[in-house]
Amino acid sequence: MTRTPPVLDDQGGQLINFANSTFQWINIKLFGSAGELPADRDVLARVLADPRYRDSYAGGGEADAAPIHGPFRLDAITVDSFEPADAATEIATLGEWAQRYAPLPEAVAEQVETEVYQRIRAATARYRLRNLGEDQFHEWGFAIDNNGFHELVLIDRPCRSVALVVASDD
Repeated sequence: MTRTPPVLDDQGGQLINFANSTFQWINIKLFGSAGELPADRDVLARVLADPRYRDSYAGGGEADAAPIHGPFRLDAITVDSFEPADAATEIATLGEWAQRYAPLPEAVAEQVETEVYQRIRAATARYRLRNLGEDQFHEWGFAIDNNGFHELVLIDRPCRSVALVVASDD
């Protein structure tokens, strides 16, 4: 008898708006599972298949239902578009990006530490969406800074949770 991997349940999410005149933000979408999480590749496939992944990050949320994700065409993103990521490297990369235009307000810095950096450290597996290049942009994907678009999938097996973290600026 073959076991069917559990479905990832919508556990809500959060938007961290830097509110410092930089138009930078971090969007976190949370998923959970009542049972054990499947293998990492299956987790990534389930995140990609989830309707909440279909998000332009242009203000319409997943309700915009376009076949796009951030600056990229949705069909250009596969499980193989993700690479394993190191916690310290990702925290340093996001930290540098977060301070790129202006210092973070103290309250926002605390929120980023609690909601993002602690999740990155706690994850048992981390995956970064590779820069797919401008040839994979959708027709207005150029409007999102490709070098300022960061995406992580964080898998926390003991907590049976997955976080999709997207950081960018408009």
